[in-house]
Amino acid sequence: MPIIEIKNLRKAFGGQEVLKDINLKVEEGEVICLIGSSGSGKSTLLRCVNLLEIPDGGSIVFNGTDILSQKVNLNKLRTEIGMVFQNFNLFRNLTVLGNLILAPMKVLKMKKEEAVSRARENLRKVGMEEFAERSPETLSGGQKQRVAIARALTMNPKVMLFDEPTSALDPEMVGEVLEVMKDLAASGMTMIVVTHEMSFAKEVATRVIFMDQGIILEEGAPEEILTNPQEARTKEFLKRILKQ
Repeated sequence: MPIIEIKNLRKAFGGQEVLKDINLKVEEGEVICLIGSSGSGKSTLLRCVNLLEIPDGGSIVFNGTDILSQKVNLNKLRTEIGMVFQNFNLFRNLTVLGNLILAPMKVLKMKKEEAVSRARENLRKVGMEEFAERSPETLSGGQKQRVAIARALTMNPKVMLFDEPTSALDPEMVGEVLEVMKDLAASGMTMIVVTHEMSFAKEVATRVIFMDQGIILEEGAPEEILTNPQEARTKEFLKRILKQ
């Protein structure tokens, strides 16, 4: 059974259809890269998966439960589906460690010692353990994003969503974040990644999905989509992005 199954998903903003009848299955351990131009619906699709946006129709079944039903516990859902944003979303008034232990203590009701131990372990995974007592304000963009990934991991999620995690970073910092994501993928984490990093998609994705104007236009293995796309729009997009 897929860990996520999306059927006939629709979403509009002010009369403009952003997602039109999306169907997608995600198997456990898959790394799916969503690619496409700005405004194609990639981030909206991602945000629907953990209900940061509420779809207008269709269903999203996560781990056997339709999360669009009234009975879903949103807090629990968001512990199981971690999210990493473009702009880190760290709390400036807390230390790095404080950012990581807040949700486990509040949402999972974890004792402080256990939350700290889990937080330090995840900071170690992303190479940020020595920065535990620092303020996020003192970190580089790449370091902040690694802390944001560690924070999401501290909830022990079953799936990780990444919304253009490197697009706000200086070019020299992109690599350090992608390395952490590669390690995560290698550990078997199920991931859905909105990205413009085609080399990452080629190396790490099990499937690449090209979205255009609110639909999934083309999907397949990375080598199929990135080196031999069938659709004219996919070809045009890749030509443009690979030139940059």
